Amino acid sequence: MRRLPALDVCRGLAIVLVVLHHSVLHLDAAHLLPAGWRAVNGELVLLRMPLFFLVSGLLAASAAQRSWGSLVRSRLVPLLWVFVLWSLVRFAVFSAVAPRFQPWESGSWVPLLLAPVRPTTGLWYLYALAAFTAAARALGRRAPLALLPAAALSVAAAEELVRAPFYVWHQMGRCWVFFLLGWCLRARLLRVLGALRPLPAAALSAAGAAVLTAHGRGLLEVPGALSAVSAAAVAAGLAFAVLLTSLPGAGALGAALGRLGRSTLPVYLAHELVVGVGTSAAVALGAGAGAQRPGWLPAAWVLVALALPLALHAAARRAGAGWLYEVPAALPALVAALPAHLARAARAARGTGATPGAAGGAGQALGSAGAALAFGDGRAGAPGVARRDGVRGARAGRAGGDGRGPGRGGPARRGGARAGLPGPGGPAGPR
Repeated sequence: MRRLPALDVCRGLAIVLVVLHHSVLHLDAAHLLPAGWRAVNGELVLLRMPLFFLVSGLLAASAAQRSWGSLVRSRLVPLLWVFVLWSLVRFAVFSAVAPRFQPWESGSWVPLLLAPVRPTTGLWYLYALAAFTAAARALGRRAPLALLPAAALSVAAAEELVRAPFYVWHQMGRCWVFFLLGWCLRARLLRVLGALRPLPAAALSAAGAAVLTAHGRGLLEVPGALSAVSAAAVAAGLAFAVLLTSLPGAGALGAALGRLGRSTLPVYLAHELVVGVGTSAAVALGAGAGAQRPGWLPAAWVLVALALPLALHAAARRAGAGWLYEVPAALPALVAALPAHLARAARAARGTGATPGAAGGAGQALGSAGAALAFGDGRAGAPGVARRDGVRGARAGRAGGDGRGPGRGGPARRGGARAGLPGPGGPAGPR
């Protein structure tokens, strides 16, 4: 399918809204937020993450045709790699520089250690994207049947009829339906967006803006209004992206958002660090409750928090530190190959019986599995305990008998952190 520029614009728009969200939060905590921005940011919660997850689901839907091994290598491992790595980076930075503004990310190792099951940071989008992709792939052809329950869960979460014990789980319950819509309706959405003309796109954009404004003024305070307004806002966001790519006068803005939409991962990972450190520096230099708060300050924070992460990403690649943003090539293949090797080892153990030769076969099978984990089937070296255990297991297999171990797996492939993220993409931890 041809690439739709509007999707890159959507991702660019979503990451700008995420950066604005965190800029407002940090400036507010430092008593530097200009009047009116808190209300605007609060209303945009109905747009930014639902839009991001819809586009992410649409872009990730091709994974439905992939094997589980390919899915793990190309999408899940890269997402979880940057999630874990940058959780460590955030903990170090916020503990040293800005603990006041991120108290839940500094001072205690407990939230950090629990992040794989209970994420509490602005990186939760990566965690949710990996979970949503795996869940949708597991549903397979039954995924459309989950749309109605997912919609009911979203409404219940938005109206707080149900409340998860942790914020991120609650947000995942609210946004799961948008990812699933993109996943299940990919072909239809692409056709609609490709056929949408400027005039209808402008009308949809204006209608969505009007609905958001009316809700912000308290004119739509009825049960279910949050979910309905959110759906209207997402439709308006898609239409606005089409408008920016089709109107000659909006070409520059659309092109800038499109470029940003293709490089959202570096921004998503580092923007809140820039915002937090910058806000701490402003407070240290004397800004505070009594300082002047110009209305343009959040917009300036957004520009800085977009530009510096992109510059940091470029510098890291030049310095050979691309692993900060992209999983090392060997890791996805090792993780994906492990279940197959363990399964072969189990079959070998069951099929040979309790004889010396059987013990040798099982030992060699397990040893080969350990060696594959350590060496990537002879293609990717890995130091440390895993290497030694793999070698010892292989030796045990040879000593015990002549059973044959598992065969070689596929070659290691580089996995990019792109699963529907903008360049990885996605935004920053919206809350």
